[in-house]
Amino acid sequence: MDFNPKEEIERLKKLVNYHNNLYYNLDNPILSDTQYDELYNQLKTLEERFPQFRTKNSPTQRVGGTVSSTFAPVPHAVPMMSLDNSYSPAEVSEWYARTAKLLARTDFDMVVEAKIDGISCSLLYTNGKLVRASSRGDGKTGEDITQNVLTVQDIPHQIPNAPLGDLEVRGEIYLDKQDLEILNQKQQQAGENIFANTRNAAAGSLRQKDAAITATRPLKFFAHSFGAGHIQADTFSGFIRLCQSWGFAVSPVRLQTAALADVLQFYKQFDTDRHNLPFDVDGLVVKVDSFSLQRILGNTAKSPRWAIAFKYPAQQATTTLKNVLFSVGRSGIITPVAELEPVPCAGVIISNATLHNFDEVKRLGVRVGDKVIIERAGEVIPKVVKVAQALGQHEVLPPAECPSCHSRVYKEEGEVGYYCINPACPAQLRARLLHFASRGAMDIDGLGENIVDQLLSRQFVKNFADIYRLSFLHLLSLDNFKDKKAQNLLDAIEASKHRPLARLLFALGIAFVGAKTAELLADRFRTMDAFLQAGPEELQAIPEVGETVSQSVYDFTHDPKALELVEDLRREGLNFTQPQKQLSANIFEGKTLVFTGELTTMTRTQAELKAKEYGAKTSGSVSKKTAYVVAGAEAGSKLKKAQELGVPVLTEQQFLDMLK
Repeated sequence: MDFNPKEEIERLKKLVNYHNNLYYNLDNPILSDTQYDELYNQLKTLEERFPQFRTKNSPTQRVGGTVSSTFAPVPHAVPMMSLDNSYSPAEVSEWYARTAKLLARTDFDMVVEAKIDGISCSLLYTNGKLVRASSRGDGKTGEDITQNVLTVQDIPHQIPNAPLGDLEVRGEIYLDKQDLEILNQKQQQAGENIFANTRNAAAGSLRQKDAAITATRPLKFFAHSFGAGHIQADTFSGFIRLCQSWGFAVSPVRLQTAALADVLQFYKQFDTDRHNLPFDVDGLVVKVDSFSLQRILGNTAKSPRWAIAFKYPAQQATTTLKNVLFSVGRSGIITPVAELEPVPCAGVIISNATLHNFDEVKRLGVRVGDKVIIERAGEVIPKVVKVAQALGQHEVLPPAECPSCHSRVYKEEGEVGYYCINPACPAQLRARLLHFASRGAMDIDGLGENIVDQLLSRQFVKNFADIYRLSFLHLLSLDNFKDKKAQNLLDAIEASKHRPLARLLFALGIAFVGAKTAELLADRFRTMDAFLQAGPEELQAIPEVGETVSQSVYDFTHDPKALELVEDLRREGLNFTQPQKQLSANIFEGKTLVFTGELTTMTRTQAELKAKEYGAKTSGSVSKKTAYVVAGAEAGSKLKKAQELGVPVLTEQQFLDMLK
């Protein structure tokens, strides 16, 4: 069939309008930002090739969605435009080149800010008093959401020293990630819908007909744009300083520079650090700083030429649920895992995602064959967050038997989890061995999934102690093993014998004993023998060790098989003591350290553990309470924040010297 550009443009217009309505008006998107942008760009490219078929009502010629009938319409004095999106340094470089060409200069300042994932809002002040708040709507006309916005606690109702007349401040209303978790717990307890992400939660909260409901939602606001009015500022950065003086919160992530290379480097560094922020960020916004230069550059039909969104690969994607597999963990718990049609998400190809547990499967209403939305944030395991289209027929039910050993599956009344109760289950042994060898436990470099699978299939290893009985000949019989690889693994196994007691307690996989609890226990008892002899009351007397943990530890230390394993490890020469904190290096005692960047002599995890041995605390974020930041190569926003706050910064070598 011949290609008909007019028909294809009309088809794409309908599709884009359909997804615009889901996103802007119903707060129920079924495509990721990247997938939507691909669809939108197909339409835009066709319209550029065949301009005779482009119409004024095309979604490429207007902003966002439509105006809802739920709230009164509000015309915008200055259109609230959307930003063009870019997903690569090459695209931002092209934007910069176009901007420099239009301005006939390259010495213009740019401001880079975090792109908070929330709902755009315009705040109109008259003589300093908040008189109206409106949503973006279709860009030309928004919705009057004043009563709901008045409940947002960090939006000033009156701003000091405000200019006379009208002043419009624009920004983003959002929820913190932690607040979303709490809100969803309340929603679930009340039998209400669960919000898929912070943006949906913010949108749903703002569109309540009853402002009292909005008032119960922990909404927040960042000012990020100037709308209209008269202000004493010639630049965007000057306007932001005014906003701060008026009491507005602004993005804590900001860079001002005239160099494109700085923008690209900032984007690279921020990719990791953004996951440590309390709110969701899907990229950066790059703006020309000067208001006069912004006016020269002007706008397209829907976007300013003086700004661009510099996004990261999508954190969400839509794909098909092909099947649900059952994974058996080291404790015997059975977890449903979604087998997916492979889809790119957050820079990687995703083919599996967790469904957490069978209560979550029921809540989602997910069936094999459904179109589902998956999410991946940072290094977190991808998860299914929503059914986009209910196309499946087959209900997902808990298994009657273990998928590994076919033993009976057990579920205790009142608990969520289903368990395999066979202690000899091969899948449980595999998971326990991988945990034992992991970086936070015994840190046996090279003992990964492929090697563990081969050791189990050849029956070389049946428990933790067998790892220390492996020989050179054992390893040479494995696939792709040569002399050097075998020796490296044997050296790593030997080195693990000297790990402190805290690491061993964590590696043993005692229920409810994580790395931090293991460290508390090891610091309290100092030796394995003292730990094994501890009673429930003595255990509960340790701060942060409650009844559940103490009972689990007591059960472990009175289990004959567990005690037999401990003695087996003793015979293999493992360290059973916890070193005293090095009080000679008391400069770190009780101090908080933050590690950032790439270290050369050890991993960041190892550095944190070393700091703790010397009495320090460690944190993932920098604040005024931080004593030192230890910065390795390619340190990012944490280093910058330390410099802004005046927190002392150490090189890796300085940190090591202070330990001595």
